[in-house]
Amino acid sequence: MKNKSNQAIKWQRGFTLLEILIALFIFTLISVILTSALHSIFAVESHTEKNAQRLSKLQLTLLLLSRDLEQSIDRPIVTDTGTLEASFIGTSDSVRFTRGGFANPLGASQRSTLQRVEYSLSNGNLIRTTWLSLDQADKTQSQQRILMNNVDEFHIEYLDQAGHFSPKWPAPNSTPAQVLPIAVKVSLTLTDWGKLSQLYIISGSSLETIPL
Repeated sequence: MKNKSNQAIKWQRGFTLLEILIALFIFTLISVILTSALHSIFAVESHTEKNAQRLSKLQLTLLLLSRDLEQSIDRPIVTDTGTLEASFIGTSDSVRFTRGGFANPLGASQRSTLQRVEYSLSNGNLIRTTWLSLDQADKTQSQQRILMNNVDEFHIEYLDQAGHFSPKWPAPNSTPAQVLPIAVKVSLTLTDWGKLSQLYIISGSSLETIPL
């Protein structure tokens, strides 16, 4: 009787090989599921962060376009070749102009509150170029900043006093006295987000002249 009791105790002391294999299989299965879940969470988090950063860049781009275009003024410049360049020059995919309101708090810097600005598309990048001075010399430097990447199209149209949009400025129907367009329509086509358009009214223009 004692011999049978000892055998029962020995039988209950450990796991069988089959039980260990089953436990290892369950543990491996749970590990794979958890790893896959964590990978999905990290991927979603990374994608969300990238979208947030891109949205922030887009908002900044639209803010700069609005601030620059709406403060366009009539101020021609002298280029580094000594020629006179118009206040506002535009094509269907680039625009260059003089803007006011360039902050200079308390006159801390020895510079004008006017600024020459250009927007253009190059190799899928929307670039904002500025110059340190309006009237340029041989050594006048420009500063370039990439505002957005993965831009498929940067299209611009200019509204004249007759209420017509043109792909260039000065527009064919504009008068010599009309130095600045009434408004500028900018369309951006992004590789991942599609197309969006904004209309920027130049200071002093009338909403009544803009066709709906």
